[in-house]
Amino acid sequence: MPPPRSPLAGMALVAFGAVGFGLMPLFARIAYAEGLPPLSLLTWRFGIATLCLLPFAGRMIAAKRDALVATLAGAGYMGTMFFYFLALQQLSVALTVLILFTYPLFTILLGWLAFGERLTWPNAVAALLVLAAAMLILSPAGFGNDGLPLIAIGMAFIPPLAYAVFMHVAAKRLSAVTIPVRLGGVFLGGLIAMLLLGLLMDGGITNPASIAGWGAVLALAIVSTVGALGLLLLGAPAAGAERTAIAGASELVTALAVGAIAFGESLDLRMIGGTILIFVAILLAARSGGDSR
Repeated sequence: MPPPRSPLAGMALVAFGAVGFGLMPLFARIAYAEGLPPLSLLTWRFGIATLCLLPFAGRMIAAKRDALVATLAGAGYMGTMFFYFLALQQLSVALTVLILFTYPLFTILLGWLAFGERLTWPNAVAALLVLAAAMLILSPAGFGNDGLPLIAIGMAFIPPLAYAVFMHVAAKRLSAVTIPVRLGGVFLGGLIAMLLLGLLMDGGITNPASIAGWGAVLALAIVSTVGALGLLLLGAPAAGAERTAIAGASELVTALAVGAIAFGESLDLRMIGGTILIFVAILLAARSGGDSR
């Protein structure tokens, strides 16, 4: 698939990729129910994803410098996602996901403060709408816990900060790199990070013990990793880091649908209103054109 040229087309690809990311909790819960620990699940996820890119190993070797940048970016961002799973063990899902969806704000602020990008009002308002939608959808369900551990809250903020950095790296430094080299480097970096963490913290990597466990691992690797991240990296250069972050909010809508369909969670007016806010944010960011770049 040739890379898109218009910001709108780039955002569409990112939004479809975010749907794949939104399915991640479904596959993860199945794997956990089959007895697979988080670090083992993530190691298998990136191991299988890396194997999918083996046919393009020659391209990675030929573009060693770009592949190294992609590998470091993947190791840094994917490694920090472990804190997301750690936070989930101490915080409610609602609060953890709400914190994760602060990444559009961090992405825009990072572009403004670190990369000298103009802070346009459409992108700023869109980011605030995404945050407002997350609060509307997820609260007050996630704020009923007493004595929330500050360390867990701090860990939950690490992934959105790392994701903001990754957005800018994908949209700027890796924009001219072919998709297989980008994906191969990111997956290899994620595999290295998870394998090291698994060996250090768990003493080894556990294999899936059932057909359902293997199915969940394969779905997580192919649908929510190769497919989702491939669409994100394909659309990010055309969309720009800020609009990529906004379009990625489609993940939250998908997560709501998964909760309703797979786990019987109810959809109330708060969730419907939050979903509408997210779509408004995506449209607002799409209308901002190229002003932010």
